[in-house]
Amino acid sequence: MPKLSSMLAVALCGMLFAACGGGASSSPKATPTSVDPPSPTITIAAGQPIVIGLSAALTGVQATLGTDLADTAELAANDRGGAIKGHPVKVERADDGCGEAEKAVRAARTLIATSGIVGVIGPMCTMGAQAANPLYEAAGLVHISPSITRTDLSAQGERYFFRVAWRDDEQAVVQSQYATDTLHARSVALIDDGSPYAKELADAFAAAFQRSGGDVLSRDRIDPAATDFATLAKRVQGETPDAVVFEGLNPAGVLLLKALHEAQYTAAFIAPDGVLSLHDFVGAGGSTVEGAFLTGGPMPSELFVAHFQERYHRAPATPFVLQTHDAVIALLTAIESVAVEQNGQLVIDRAKLADALRRQSMTGFTGPIQFDENGDRRTDAPGGAGIIVYRVTNGRFVPVP
Repeated sequence: MPKLSSMLAVALCGMLFAACGGGASSSPKATPTSVDPPSPTITIAAGQPIVIGLSAALTGVQATLGTDLADTAELAANDRGGAIKGHPVKVERADDGCGEAEKAVRAARTLIATSGIVGVIGPMCTMGAQAANPLYEAAGLVHISPSITRTDLSAQGERYFFRVAWRDDEQAVVQSQYATDTLHARSVALIDDGSPYAKELADAFAAAFQRSGGDVLSRDRIDPAATDFATLAKRVQGETPDAVVFEGLNPAGVLLLKALHEAQYTAAFIAPDGVLSLHDFVGAGGSTVEGAFLTGGPMPSELFVAHFQERYHRAPATPFVLQTHDAVIALLTAIESVAVEQNGQLVIDRAKLADALRRQSMTGFTGPIQFDENGDRRTDAPGGAGIIVYRVTNGRFVPVP
């Protein structure tokens, strides 16, 4: 990592996206692959760029987050020097629609067909990954998601899949432990937005909470496109739970909390990384979200935010910019370690690149990063999964013990 990135990482060490979901689905399904069988190696012609694909939602309701990830990928490539062995690094963006499988497939096909493509950062969300990952696998293209957290996505036996984010089962345990050990909650109302991401989190939370002796008073599933949760909020308030746990994304998360506030609910509200957004949660919720508890990764430090603002003239809206930066640095470092110069060309062996990532050990903005045989981030490394509990305090996400 270059000097600037090292400074930012040190600043972030003093602190202790969404893992996005989309439409209904049960388990990862293979997508019919029609990509041409790949050559074992990638050849970058003299003077041509090394292309890194970026698959994220660039339009639609999650476009704010996806654009942040895309901009951060470019920022990271520039931070690392912008070139490898004399070849410039170029980030090629593709809109994967987050939860829109067809868009994710189109994005994958576009990136796979791009001349000089060596790896992809993404997909951004669970539904997109379920649809696109088999295509990247068939093409022998390394793909590192900074934000998908569905537990079983890494259990498909894919050689080229990696992720920097944690798994949903890990996050749900952190939520349950905090609810029972710190908030002393003995009962909860559990609500999810019906996405694969949310359903898995809700299932894992319920199991962990009940194992600890807690009582799930009710479990509801809402329409993420709905805007009126008054009836549900009044019923939940009448149940008098020690906490309401919402698993899902904004805007449903912030709208639900507003409805609970209007129903005079005053106990704890717990939500996941998919809600952890200064723009879409704190900005949209104002004073009604004060005191809410959210889980997720490290928040960008003031130094990182200033660095981002200097280039893009705005602050990042999602903490997953840090996972994105780490993913890009991990990929570029692995590329440099296996790339061989031949007569002005750069030759990169696909399998060796994947193997280099699995052997890699680095420290990024989100802590120590090592990958296991499934491409998951190892949690037995120092720092574990890096999941933090935050409380909204004076309009900021403040880590709590």
